[in-house]
Amino acid sequence: MACISSPTFFFLLICLLGKLNGAQEIDCFPCACVSKEDNDLYRVDYRSNHNLKGRLPDFKHINESQILSLDMSHCNLVNLSDRTETPFRNYSSLKELYLINTSINSMKNDSATLQSKTFIGLQKLEYLNIAHNEEYPVTNETDSNIFERLISLKKLIMYQTNLIATTPRSGYPGKSLKKLPALEEIWIDGFSIVPFGEEFKHIPNLKIIRISGDLIEPIWDYVDYCSVKNITDGLLFNLPYVTNLSIIHCNVLHICANAFKNMISLRMLDLSMNYELGLDNPFNSFKSLNSDVEVLILDSLKDDRTIECCVTISRNMIESIQQTSLKMISLDDNKISSIDKDVFSLLPKTLEHIRIRRNKFEFGIYMFFAYQLTNVRRLEASYSHMGLQFAISHDFDISDYSTDFVSEKINYTSTNSFNNNKRHNRLAARDDHHFNIGHLKAKECPKPLWYIPTVTITAFLPPKLEYLDISHSKIGLPIYDLYVDPNNSVKIINASNNLLYCWAGPIHGGKNVEILDLSNNFCSVANEKIFINFPKLKRVYLQVNYLTYVVKHVSNFYSNLQLEYVDLSTNKINNIHPNFFKNQTKMRWINLSRNNLIDFYHRLAHMSFLNVLNLSENRIYTLSRNLRSDLDDIVSSRNNDTLTVDLSKNVIACSCDNLEVLEWILEHTAPTSNHLSVKISTCYYVHNISALPSPTVILTKNDLAYQIDFLQKFCTSYTSLMITMVVILCVVVNIIVASLIHRFRWKIRYWYYVGHSNDTTSNDYTALDNSLRCSRFKYDIYLAYEEDAREFVLETLKPKLIEFEYVVFVHDDILDGLPLCNVLTKSIHASRVVVFVLSNGSRQSLEWKIAAHITNEESNHRGKPISLAMFYNSDSTQGLPENLQLLRLDAFIDYPINGSDWEITAFWEDLKTKVNAIDKTAL
Repeated sequence: MACISSPTFFFLLICLLGKLNGAQEIDCFPCACVSKEDNDLYRVDYRSNHNLKGRLPDFKHINESQILSLDMSHCNLVNLSDRTETPFRNYSSLKELYLINTSINSMKNDSATLQSKTFIGLQKLEYLNIAHNEEYPVTNETDSNIFERLISLKKLIMYQTNLIATTPRSGYPGKSLKKLPALEEIWIDGFSIVPFGEEFKHIPNLKIIRISGDLIEPIWDYVDYCSVKNITDGLLFNLPYVTNLSIIHCNVLHICANAFKNMISLRMLDLSMNYELGLDNPFNSFKSLNSDVEVLILDSLKDDRTIECCVTISRNMIESIQQTSLKMISLDDNKISSIDKDVFSLLPKTLEHIRIRRNKFEFGIYMFFAYQLTNVRRLEASYSHMGLQFAISHDFDISDYSTDFVSEKINYTSTNSFNNNKRHNRLAARDDHHFNIGHLKAKECPKPLWYIPTVTITAFLPPKLEYLDISHSKIGLPIYDLYVDPNNSVKIINASNNLLYCWAGPIHGGKNVEILDLSNNFCSVANEKIFINFPKLKRVYLQVNYLTYVVKHVSNFYSNLQLEYVDLSTNKINNIHPNFFKNQTKMRWINLSRNNLIDFYHRLAHMSFLNVLNLSENRIYTLSRNLRSDLDDIVSSRNNDTLTVDLSKNVIACSCDNLEVLEWILEHTAPTSNHLSVKISTCYYVHNISALPSPTVILTKNDLAYQIDFLQKFCTSYTSLMITMVVILCVVVNIIVASLIHRFRWKIRYWYYVGHSNDTTSNDYTALDNSLRCSRFKYDIYLAYEEDAREFVLETLKPKLIEFEYVVFVHDDILDGLPLCNVLTKSIHASRVVVFVLSNGSRQSLEWKIAAHITNEESNHRGKPISLAMFYNSDSTQGLPENLQLLRLDAFIDYPINGSDWEITAFWEDLKTKVNAIDKTAL
């Protein structure tokens, strides 16, 4: 069944229902593509439908008079007129009729025959196509009344109907066409003997004749239907009203000198694909063209399938069209390799469009004279070879060839582009030992064996040239510091699909360029100033290069404030310079697809006109909050424009961490009331997956909503578990830390206060590290005691120790207001010996506890015991740290409270001995 166009699906449904009810043998089956036009008119397409039993279809729910266009192409209409001789009688509104390859014929008594009566009812028909019907030849021998009913026919297409072998002396159907008063255009087969007859002089509305050998199917049979071998002086003599003549792929071998003499209205001539004709022959006949000819198409007049020498456009060729008013000339596919330098001055000054694609052009001296094409606005030279003519270029000097050129154009002093020394006016050849790509820096361009030295030659383009296409031309050169004549109007440059592998620049003279295409050039190095002289640049195409390093480290567009479109797709970009898009306030389209971007953190809030951000086919897994905020701000700042963000074929993460991003994408997934539209095609689950995750396909908004709903439920339980685990972990860690702090609290205090001591050598005291080396302390003895022993310490013990010339520190020496722990710690640290006076007190005071624990830490640090325990009216070590309680026996001394003088004297001597013993103990 053929395809169905939506506007009339209702009618087709009724047709099918009618068929199921047996309403009619053929009412509307098999169904056709039907599209409704204005005024209840329809276009019906029955192409390649083989179920019609060789007739026109019958319709049940639309009238034949409502059909505007009917396409029966490739249907075998063997029974076209078996019911009636006038099958089109009711098609009163029909304007277009396609009967291509329908097996119609001109035989009598045949139901597939087209006759004059067959076209009754087609008085409004304007377009008729009966091509590819080999059995329906229309020649000067055909019934002249065959088309007389088609009074409104404007265009008649009937190529591949006249098999030349069966009608060898037949000619063009002037008698039949004369009966078509409105006829304007015909497409016909070409005859090699009989010219266009006198009748064509009486068809004043016929303006376009196309002899179409290029449309024959199969193409290799073209000589059977189109073989105009010789365009004689009389072949076209009777076509004074024709404005457009095309003789395409018709085996033309020769054109006589006066072949076009009587075609006084000719404006366009197309002789393409006559491979054996060559370029010399047709140009010899162009002297007979009238001066008003505007378009000349001479494509493929040389067979590129054969091995022949290349062609040079000579002065003699162009002299034959010098008298014309040509606006466009096309010379595609002609093996042209060069152009005489005089050709440019001889071409008609009216010429605006030159097309010379798919030739074999080489760089040559002729290029320096293109400026003489003063009115050319469009130059298409794509698919050219563009190799260097080494011999010519090496010996070429501009001053040797064109005095006028030098006098008019060399005065380009602002760029210092030429030097009076001949040596600098030539293409330079470099020595091999100067070229070493291994020593290039990242931003340098290599200089090959042959190159154009910097500031040596200026490109002088046609002054009004607006469009230049040199794409697909195998230009394998870096772009150095290039100068273009500032007197140019170039707006569009297409240099894509070449080998311009390095852009050093800058390029001077691009002040008018708006569109620049440098895609597919394998470029990996580009200077940041390459586009600095393109102030009007709006669109730049840089896709399919290797600009990874450039985009990451260089801000190329900082001076291009008018930029609207940037295509950087397929460049293996993994990072972008922070200021790459900084100044682009007028940006509308950014294409970064098919790269290696993991993220896109660039601020876009200043791009208030942005319409498309294409990040598809990268490795992006999430979107930053700043980017989402910028996109929302852009949309909210304007009224109607839609901003599309394409994230399809990325690795967007379906994870709890990325849930907020997914919800934002869902909010902006079409259909959406917001003018921000985000596209996503896949997401990847990463929870509890050891291997590489597989993509989850997202085709609709409902698919994404389903994934988000699942994640919301999953992440809720997962979050609770995570919170519980984190809380438990924190509690455990806190307990462990607290336990460690409690256990080592005195060691921590000791190191805190000792470590933050700023004393080095003061008051005869050296800090610990130095004191151990110098054996010098601020105090000899530190006395620790409780309140009940205070009187004994201050009135008896301390004075006696001072009498022994010891420097003593006691608690009462601490001034009010000083931090107790700090002072006690530093004092013990600065004492040789600590003496604990053990009395009957509780030993729970803060001073006692600090002294006891700090003494223990100081002993551990010094690696020897530094304390003595003096029993004063007590026999208990309670209140001392465990390490001090385990002191050796000689570290304890008992004060004889009620002893004799001899016992007291012995006590003091024993105390001095024990103190001195501790002081002299080796570390």
